[in-house]
Parts: sequence; structure tokens; C-alpha cells
Amino acid sequence: MQKLTLVCSSLFLFLTTVAFADEPKTAKLTDYFPPPETKGGWRSLLPKTGYPDADQKATIREAAGIDWDKLAAAADYNQAAEGDSALLVIRHGYIVGEWNFGCVSNQSFNIFSCSKSYTSLAFGIFLADSETGNLSNGKKLTLDTKVCNKDWLPESLPLPDPRKADITLRHLLTMTSGISGDEPYPFATLEWSLGRFQNSPWSKLKGDPGTVFHYSNAGVTHLVLIARHAAGHDLFPFMKKRVFDPIGIEQIQWTQMGDNNWGQVSQGFSGILTTAREHARFMYLSMHRGQWADKQIVPASYYDLAWQGTKVKPDYGGLWWIYPHHRDGPKDLVQTAGFRNNHGFAVPSIDLVFIRLGLGYNYPKDFESELVKKVLAAVEK
Repeated sequence: MQKLTLVCSSLFLFLTTVAFADEPKTAKLTDYFPPPETKGGWRSLLPKTGYPDADQKATIREAAGIDWDKLAAAADYNQAAEGDSALLVIRHGYIVGEWNFGCVSNQSFNIFSCSKSYTSLAFGIFLADSETGNLSNGKKLTLDTKVCNKDWLPESLPLPDPRKADITLRHLLTMTSGISGDEPYPFATLEWSLGRFQNSPWSKLKGDPGTVFHYSNAGVTHLVLIARHAAGHDLFPFMKKRVFDPIGIEQIQWTQMGDNNWGQVSQGFSGILTTAREHARFMYLSMHRGQWADKQIVPASYYDLAWQGTKVKPDYGGLWWIYPHHRDGPKDLVQTAGFRNNHGFAVPSIDLVFIRLGLGYNYPKDFESELVKKVLAAVEK
């Protein structure tokens, strides 16, 4: 893989109008990076079976700054919710808490809209590849490139709404394109999402690009098709070569969608099937701003764009949830968020990653925010 040494200057200018939060001082992150699960996987401070004893809890507190009993209280809260679930907590590169209720540690879950952040990350790489002239189609792609045209999205033509001509890559990544938030139909998803069928809810924009926020799976479908033009093939093999293999993600699939007209593509807005430990690698890579060991897998400046909100939606960046989504949490807490409380969290300032995956449908009120508070309460230093 070609080393990413140059990045698109537009990455530093993700939004001209942003909501700023005071940046916490980031602690020095551990330089440990786990081998793949088949070669040993994450290091752990937990016993091989059962709960840690008093001496082991003292080691967890000393090495990772975690009160294990408080962390166990967070696990109890999670277990009380409906359905099988996995809760994984990693501090300073150590597994300090891992609970699998009704499942095993290598069980795959659909992480639903957490998948959006994977799609976003791919575009961080595309932008850098564009700057170095390495996109497969040889074209130039920036955040301010208008994309509903023959160069990047010929499938969108003819445009069902003339305002779509003004949609940029930035708009699609920040959900400010004006494309409706209606759920795509399970059939003919690509054509429907691009508004190509009569009476499609995505035929007309809900507002001018850049002026409104709509959480839109259809908008991400646009990104998936743009990615295919940028990479020359589907998103999943691109991510496998450039991200998953280099950081040791082995157990992962991406649900396909499409039809005979436009072919199959990765779902993009959802559909990644993976484990808590594998999703933790994605979050750990992001906490290290794209670095894995001695390799820069993703341009560090991508996270400047991904983790910066917009004027119309301050707690949403480039397909990531950010502060003040969890107003009581650290200001650098970032989140991938999916249906049925499938989530990934990273807090660089305290070197913390935690994952919650599950199969339940019904949850207590404020379940997500309460779980976050309980995990954070276990962090001592």
C-alpha cells in the first residue's frame, strides 16, 4: 500500500462555519497496537475465566486506572437490557472489562449505522489519494467538489431536483445535502435513494444544500456509488486492502445491496457484521488519528474534518457523532452509533475505547447516555 504522505489541504477546511468546543488536553496514547485475533489479539488484564480477584483488581487499577467494581456496575446495567449483548472496555491498550451476555467474544453483530463512520473514513483516504493523483479514475476530488454529475455520480442523472447540482462531497459527509431522511425501501435501493423513480421520497430535496440536516441513509447511498467511481470497485475490497488487513480486522463482512441494473455495492449506511473486539480496532485506529504502529493508515487530518460539527448540527461531524451529543461527557468523546444500541466510543484524552453491541429492541429511557456515564465513572486517572 502506498504510504500516505500528502493530504488534501481542504481536509483542514472541512466547514467554514462550525460549532467549537474547548479541546481537552490529550494524554499521550499508548504505543501498543494489538496483533490480529488469530495471532493473540488484544492484551488483557482479566483472568482467563471468571471475575478478577482483589489482587487482579489492584493490578487493573494500577496499570489502567480503572475501578473494576464500578465498571462491573456498568456491565450489570447493560445486562439488564433486552437481548444478547457484548460490552468491551479497553484502557491504555488493555482489555479491562469484557462481558458477553448470551453470546461469545467472537460473535458477529450487525453494527448498523456505525457502518457510516467506516464509509466516512474511506473518503479520508480518497481525498488524500486525489491529492497525490492516485484515484483510479484520475479525477480530482475535494470536499467542495460538486458530485451529482457525469464525473462522480452519473447514476444521478437526469437530476430529479435541479438543486442537487449544488451538492458537494462535504454536504453528503455531514448530512447537510438536503436529501430526505426517509428510510430506503428494501427493493431497488439504489434507484430509489437517488430519486430516480416517480414519487420517490428522495426525488426532491428537503432544503437547499448546506442549510439543513437530515439523517439520511439515502445520502450515504450516494457516497457508496461515488466511492465505487473513486476506487474503481466496491467499498468493501477497498477498505479490506487499505484498512482492515493493515490493522488486523479479520472477522468482518459488509451486507450488499443493489440490483441487476447497477450491480451490487456495500450498504454503506449500515450492514457491517463484526465483533466487539474488531470494532474496537476501528475505534482504536481512530483514537490514534489513523496511525497503526509505524504506519499512517488514514491521514491524521481526516479526523479534523470527521470530528467537527456544522452550524446546523453541532453534534454531528463527518458521519460521526461528537460533542455535545453526550453533553456530560469529555469534549473529545466521539461515537459511532447504530440501531439497537450498537455503539463504539473513543476518548483520546483518557486513552479509552469501549464498545457496546447487542440484539435487543427495547431499552430503558436514556440507556445509551446512562451506560456512557457508568463506564466513564470507572475511570480514575
